[in-house]
Amino acid sequence: MALRPYLRWLRLALALGAVSRGASLTDAAHAAGFADAAHFTRTMRRHFGVTPGSLLVPLRSRHPDPSLEAGTTRP
Repeated sequence: MALRPYLRWLRLALALGAVSRGASLTDAAHAAGFADAAHFTRTMRRHFGVTPGSLLVPLRSRHPDPSLEAGTTRP
């Protein structure tokens, strides 16, 4: 694999890891070196054929946010 595609893949992996740990798309995108969440989303769609949002639904259904349970509020 050439260097540029590898670095792009690495940045995507870093951003996806941050999102899976609960970071917002914007924070994850910036932390991985993307200009903004839209740049991250476009790059991911071109590289993997899916958007980050389409991956968040299954992740969040397996690991629900405990602060969203009935009777609790988010800070």
